[in-house]
Amino acid sequence: MTALTSVPGARRQLRDVPDAGPRIRPDDEGVTGSLESLRHAVSAFGDRLGDTHLLPLLIALGLHFASLMVRSGVWCGILRAAFPEDRVRFREAAAAYVTGAGANAVAPLRGGDLIRIYAVRRIVPRAPYATIISTLVAETVFGAVVVAGMAAATVALGWLPPLVRLPDTKAFEFSFYANHYVLVAIVAGVAVACSVLAAEWVAHHLLALWRRIAQGFAILRSPGRFVRVVALPQLVDWALRVATAYALLAAFGVPSAVRYALLVVVIDSVSTALPFTPGGVGAQQGLLVFALSGAAGAGQVLAFSVGAQAVILVFNLLLGLIGAFYLFGHLRLASLHREAERWAGQAG
Repeated sequence: MTALTSVPGARRQLRDVPDAGPRIRPDDEGVTGSLESLRHAVSAFGDRLGDTHLLPLLIALGLHFASLMVRSGVWCGILRAAFPEDRVRFREAAAAYVTGAGANAVAPLRGGDLIRIYAVRRIVPRAPYATIISTLVAETVFGAVVVAGMAAATVALGWLPPLVRLPDTKAFEFSFYANHYVLVAIVAGVAVACSVLAAEWVAHHLLALWRRIAQGFAILRSPGRFVRVVALPQLVDWALRVATAYALLAAFGVPSAVRYALLVVVIDSVSTALPFTPGGVGAQQGLLVFALSGAAGAGQVLAFSVGAQAVILVFNLLLGLIGAFYLFGHLRLASLHREAERWAGQAG
């Protein structure tokens, strides 16, 4: 809510929304405000559960599944570029991807990514874990550019408040350096010496590690293949995400429009990066109330936010269980996560 209430006119827009339902208090801050807004959102969702439309909800789940398969195909292509001598089949890469997505629904700090790494080691036993990790990074390169572009466009069009404010340059004070130039010189000298020693150590000990990391980015060294395997499919994936959001809006009774669906996708992508709320909880609800205030009341938007998140979470969890059974022969994601953590500790 800090980002929302700091925007001029945001409070006035929230007051003017009819049928506002549960309110998010502007003076709530930090974790307390996030939990309060989440409580209001859950309450609003419970009040409007009976208004959910089944057909658009099923369409949304179908589109979301298609999106996951496109993302799995992109990651499979990156893995094939990183390990050209090994056979990486799409169905195994897709099973690893959805297992990780399901584990992310229950494991903190994106623990599902650890399961994805562990699954690839079972598919390609000789694969260095540093290379597998770098394939996860390579997968996000183009997506990050797309998200940044969409976020910048929505802010420029006034659909979202600017979340990042540049600090006032007058606040930066350099008098400390002028008054303590001897200390600054000593610190700078130590830093340079440490940098030289660190560079020498890296040259002797981490060269092999760097080669393994670079191997995961092999797809980036072939621009044509990158466009064909990563960029174009990810554009399709983002279109599927917008279509999924459009169908979810209709499923929960919020007026559907491409503009609002795009806002939902952008907010879902950036809310997890907000530093003042855990996992985007609260911040996502607050931003959605602001962004969709012209389409529905605050209570209806909050119900949509909680309902859409819950549906996608449960769906991902079910897919993750299926993927885990296909790859590992059991449905225990928690024990699989612990096993992957033990493997990571031994590999490290």
